[in-house]
Amino acid sequence: MEWSLLAQGGLNGLMLGTNYALIALGLTLIFGILGIVNFTHGEMYMLGGYSAYYLFGHFHLNFFLTLALSAFLVGVLGAFLEKFIFRPLTTRPKLELTSLIAAVGLAWVFQMLAVIAFGDLDKNVPSAFRGIIRTAGIVITVERLATILIGIGLVVLLNIFLLKTKTGMTIRAVAQDKEAAALQGVPVDRVTAMTFGLGCGLAAISGALVAPIFGVSPTMGGEVILKAFLVVILGGMGSVPGAMLGGLVLGFIESFGCLFFSVPTVMVLTFSIIIMILILKPKGLLGHA
Repeated sequence: MEWSLLAQGGLNGLMLGTNYALIALGLTLIFGILGIVNFTHGEMYMLGGYSAYYLFGHFHLNFFLTLALSAFLVGVLGAFLEKFIFRPLTTRPKLELTSLIAAVGLAWVFQMLAVIAFGDLDKNVPSAFRGIIRTAGIVITVERLATILIGIGLVVLLNIFLLKTKTGMTIRAVAQDKEAAALQGVPVDRVTAMTFGLGCGLAAISGALVAPIFGVSPTMGGEVILKAFLVVILGGMGSVPGAMLGGLVLGFIESFGCLFFSVPTVMVLTFSIIIMILILKPKGLLGHA
């Protein structure tokens, strides 16, 4: 096989991987703070896609402003859900089960509301970046290259935010020990709502970012949320670096697998590889007890 085809697969894998990483990072932040698996995350991704469809496609806002507004609007919705839906459940027995049922129910509600509001047909979003780059036998659209660069930039900025800023350190402190953080004067409820909103905002950016490439539909979050859970489990539950690494691993497996096999075979291969990795490292690549 020519190296140019392998390079092409690598670029496609990088695009998929950064997108999966962004979605999984939001899931990881929410799990780290609340200890719940947020099944509505795929619908936040879907709402981000529809935000791009209307804000960019119909109102012709700047694409970067569209990404920011999508993240803000969906992030506010996420903070609302945390305060009025998920937070009351934390005082109930069997938190994991009750929150799981609530999240699955909300996911169905958002899907049906999307069908009512937007219709059940797929919608195309106009391209934000036009043109094709050809070099050394490699062909990539400017759209996909921009998606890769923006995705990498957002992942880097998120890491800087979590590691270097006071707010980021506060989030990590609450994730490690809520009681100890509260004793130090940290407003735990406010930090929890903000983190939930941040995680949902990341999912919205992911949806808006790839909407011009893949289009939007009310059910677009279903397949993505499954892959996001795969990424989180593969990288290690609650591990931010693990979510990034897991996203890249899944993206490259899918991209290079499609060079040799059919899509169903790639799905079987993907799950088989992930199962083998988890047998060797049950806590994930970078997970901990």
